[in-house]
Amino acid sequence: MTENGSFHWTEVLGDKGTFDAVLLLEENYHNENTPGIEGMRGDATVKAWTITSPNQREMRWTAHEKANEGEVRDLFFRFAAWGCCDSPNVYAYYNMLSGKKMYVTNSDLLEIRGKGEGPLSARFVGFGYDVINNQGHDPVLQYGTYKGISQKVSIHSGKDYYETPEVLANANGKSEKYYLDLSDSPFTFVIMVRYPGESEVRIPVENDIIRLEKVVLPKGYSLQPEN
Repeated sequence: MTENGSFHWTEVLGDKGTFDAVLLLEENYHNENTPGIEGMRGDATVKAWTITSPNQREMRWTAHEKANEGEVRDLFFRFAAWGCCDSPNVYAYYNMLSGKKMYVTNSDLLEIRGKGEGPLSARFVGFGYDVINNQGHDPVLQYGTYKGISQKVSIHSGKDYYETPEVLANANGKSEKYYLDLSDSPFTFVIMVRYPGESEVRIPVENDIIRLEKVVLPKGYSLQPEN
């Protein structure tokens, strides 16, 4: 069993692309391994304070996850729960300013950069199984900004939870896994969910909206909009 805690400062961007707040983060991680039981069970809590003056701080938010570690990822705080027994890692992304839980994925978020300046000019695509809290459910594709998810779609494929696909964004014949630049065009592109050795699911986004009626699905696959 291990207990780790730390404090550190971080500056957070706001909607206009300028620094909106200076936060003091307190991170605490409890990890536990039992002989004969596979995996490392984790429990993580992060508290964020806004610094109002050199000698004053105000509690801003607290986040808790069944996770093993965490880190600041630009506009988000990302918790990571380590995979075990062929299951993938589970990443939970929280908004750094509000502490709101946002995306749940099995890999890095895919960022699509559009016109304009500041964080609101970016969109994000996340995809994943929450095998920690919702094992047995279909994985969910999530699309939105750093402040809110606008659309969620579950993908039923008959695949096991450990068969995680590659998620790409394609525009103008160019496919990207981590970052797609659409700064000279509207948010019109195709999300591709590609399982090893299988035909890919192609999900069109037109003018910033997922068009489910135009999705191309392999045989045996189906989609379900989620709240």
